[in-house]
Amino acid sequence: MTTRAVNFPLMDSIRGIALLSVIAAHTAFFVDQSGQEALTKVRFDFGVRVFFIISAFLLYRPFVRSRLGAYDPPDLKAFGWRRLLRIAPAYWTALTVVVLWLGLPEVFSATGIPIYYGFGQIYWAEKAVGGLPQAWSVCVEVVFYALLPVIAAVMRRLRAPDARRCLLQELWMAALVFAGGLAYKLSIVQAGTLEDPDLVVLQLNLLAFLDDFALGMALAALSVWYEGRDRLPRPLRLLDRFPSIAWLLALAALWVVSTQLGLTGQLGEPVARSAYLERHYLFSVLALGLVLPAMFGDPARGLVRRILANRVMLYLGMVSYAVYLYHFAVLIQLERWGFTEFAEDTTAWLWFPAALGGGVLVATASWYLIERPFL
Repeated sequence: MTTRAVNFPLMDSIRGIALLSVIAAHTAFFVDQSGQEALTKVRFDFGVRVFFIISAFLLYRPFVRSRLGAYDPPDLKAFGWRRLLRIAPAYWTALTVVVLWLGLPEVFSATGIPIYYGFGQIYWAEKAVGGLPQAWSVCVEVVFYALLPVIAAVMRRLRAPDARRCLLQELWMAALVFAGGLAYKLSIVQAGTLEDPDLVVLQLNLLAFLDDFALGMALAALSVWYEGRDRLPRPLRLLDRFPSIAWLLALAALWVVSTQLGLTGQLGEPVARSAYLERHYLFSVLALGLVLPAMFGDPARGLVRRILANRVMLYLGMVSYAVYLYHFAVLIQLERWGFTEFAEDTTAWLWFPAALGGGVLVATASWYLIERPFL
């Protein structure tokens, strides 16, 4: 989820923005309890989609680069080992700490230990929001990590007379993966699973988000193809010169998904079949608009990229994984301490900085004591 990007120095800030959206989405329910509904009306729950696209882009890019540039492919054992060290130690530590901290005994059970520590909570409806509820997306990422080398191996076996044909093959593979995600969502919608709470897990697995990973794979292929070229196509030249265009697209998608689909943002809100697909792909457009300035163009050009170069945002992105793991526990602890009444007496908006500040504090310790040493 948070591979550092040497050649894409602004990617950490994109992670930071995605993290802020996740915290805003989760904080909205607590803010609502304190008498302020405005935050629930904005669809901030697009953050994980940004993480998915970034992961696919950064992790698949070396495999594409080896094909198009005739380099040796990444070592698969090393790839798997690095992914394990990046994800598991921090996650297992956070899960253990939060379980002891908040008192969640169902995790330390004969069935809970292999499921939660084995990244399997998204396959059981009664456990999907147990342990670390937000960790469902980590479980999705882990499966993608296992699938990615398989896709890369298949592509490696395809023969192509030149680099252009290789690029077309990569784009066709991304399109195939995208189509698989679309077909899966259409099938669960037609089967009526959206109306059954016991089948909510069908919306929380890799198949439901294959299209997001496919977008990241396609962007990785295009990034490699245009790397170092003097002559870029007009859309990329515009993006290089005016990165704000992409962010305006993202803002437009956020406005549409927040105001035009009839969604209220309330917890447990039923989503109509048509709105489910519309929301999903509007989030994809939003995420694309957000990440494009960090993937293509001069990282020092434009106001948007200067914003992304802010040191605070870069640091937030660097520790974003642990903030993601701990911030929900911080919210629950604040509630137990009576923060709801305090927010009602002052301002409900205090929930957000409190959750963010507490999460960053714990995440900083996680980064320097656990994540960085393992990396």
